[in-house]
Amino acid sequence: MPDNNVSVTALSFTEYVMSGQRGRINIVSEQRGMYLTDDPRVCGFYNPIRDAMRRAVNSTEPELELKKAILNANRTGQPRAFEEIADGFLPWLASFRATGVPVEPATYRVGDLTLKVRPHLGLRKKDGSTYAVLVHAKEVPLTREAANVGLRILQHTIDETLPGATPMVLDARRGKAYQMPVRTNLGKLDVLIAAEAMGYVTHWQLSGLFESVRAV
Repeated sequence: MPDNNVSVTALSFTEYVMSGQRGRINIVSEQRGMYLTDDPRVCGFYNPIRDAMRRAVNSTEPELELKKAILNANRTGQPRAFEEIADGFLPWLASFRATGVPVEPATYRVGDLTLKVRPHLGLRKKDGSTYAVLVHAKEVPLTREAANVGLRILQHTIDETLPGATPMVLDARRGKAYQMPVRTNLGKLDVLIAAEAMGYVTHWQLSGLFESVRAV
């Protein structure tokens, strides 16, 4: 039997969860094109600023690291996006007072969907507590529902990515960090993730079918 597994990043999946019913076909089509293309210009829009953020957490002058990324931005929309991310991230980093630590990649499979999990930041505070952080960098604000999905995926993989760490999802442009609420019903959240994963795979497959029909 053919392997129908679809593989995307955990962050791409959280973006799907918060896109709403009307936007889901569009976002999956966009993500499908990004993952299947051989053109490096299609993906990696936020990679330079995320790289700068990783350098910034261990720098005595973190603002300079982000400024370099802004000055070197050469794709349409990157300078403004990077400036907005810097404006949100730098004050948050100063208030959080943590330094960077290494993280490792992991995968989490839900049905036919494999989620690639690699926290964008690993952080350690002075008291020794550590945090594995997914960074949402896009213009659309992160919702609590989507943040909880990302947090739960991090919880499932934390022993591989950064053992003992607290999962965190950071909306970089707003400088707003999310952690899992204490009273969250994790069982129901797992059911939600399973249902959303089925929806994602279905939308992915339908998107490929529509592309094949258009090509005929």
